[in-house]
Amino acid sequence: MPVEIHPSAGTDASMATHIENICQRNYVKYQLTCFTFSFPQLGTVLVQGYYRIDADLVLPIVRSNIEKQCDLIAKGMADKDDVVAHSLSNFQKKFSYFVKNIEMMDTLFEASFSPLTAGGKPWSKCGLSNRYLQLIQSKPQRLYNKNTEQVYNLPQGGSFKLWGGRVCPVEGCGFELSLFVVGAGKDQRSYPLCPNCYNNPRPEWGPAPSSKGLMTECPHADFHPVVAKLTLCDDEETNGVFILDPGSAPNNWRLVSTRSNFMLTFPSDVVHKLTVLSETDPACENHHLLQVEFHKGKAPPPLPSDTVTHKCYVLEDDAMQGIMEAKSGSNRPFGARRG
Repeated sequence: MPVEIHPSAGTDASMATHIENICQRNYVKYQLTCFTFSFPQLGTVLVQGYYRIDADLVLPIVRSNIEKQCDLIAKGMADKDDVVAHSLSNFQKKFSYFVKNIEMMDTLFEASFSPLTAGGKPWSKCGLSNRYLQLIQSKPQRLYNKNTEQVYNLPQGGSFKLWGGRVCPVEGCGFELSLFVVGAGKDQRSYPLCPNCYNNPRPEWGPAPSSKGLMTECPHADFHPVVAKLTLCDDEETNGVFILDPGSAPNNWRLVSTRSNFMLTFPSDVVHKLTVLSETDPACENHHLLQVEFHKGKAPPPLPSDTVTHKCYVLEDDAMQGIMEAKSGSNRPFGARRG
């Protein structure tokens, strides 16, 4: 009983029975020598699963709130029927939410107890534990932290590449970034991917793409910092943005839409490097300046052929418009140059 006592959490006369049950089910082990509990993998994964679906199922917040409401009833400051109705409604909603998201528990158990976990491929670093996450390549693909028993879902429908050790710039994240690659050959497109942010999107980044089924677009919302840093301009037709394809360097530079398969390619024998700059067009704040480095003697007209570096707004630049090639299932032009 002393182990269970916690401020505002209440106690239970049958607690000894509860403890005996979870010990028999191998969720915990009681250490007689030091009067403490240890947690086998089964118990750890179970708690992680509950926490992942609804943290309130693990933390003492719900029970603590009910205890406080009971105190108010005893003091005549709350109506018993109202408290009971509110509590039952809350539990009903939590149960429905838990059932709706039970696949999160299934995924975690599958990753933790499947023999495939042992053969997972060391992939990128976790920003929380600083340990390598394992890439589980069986469907559905996911990342697994064997030290914390945490599973990170991944977008399905493409492949993954490491991105040179780059780290997510979101404050408090710090996960190593990967590339999510869709398409094949010359139609291949790649998008930045942070496993933590993909599983925990924030409202300020904008509407997150659906994680159901196969994904063929950018897995992050357009205002995610790592996407924003690559953004050149808006894609008005799809309500997305055009970004510099992070996987296109160094020999196949291209711009890709975050919400469609539309892309713009540049001849590799002409363009040596592209860089999106922070400076924006005074007449269009979402149109960023692009720095272009040409191969020696290859600058397109009307630029002098010996031009090495050229800064421009692509939507209105004759030299760049003249060498861009659009690829997609649509015949739409890129942008609309101002006269």
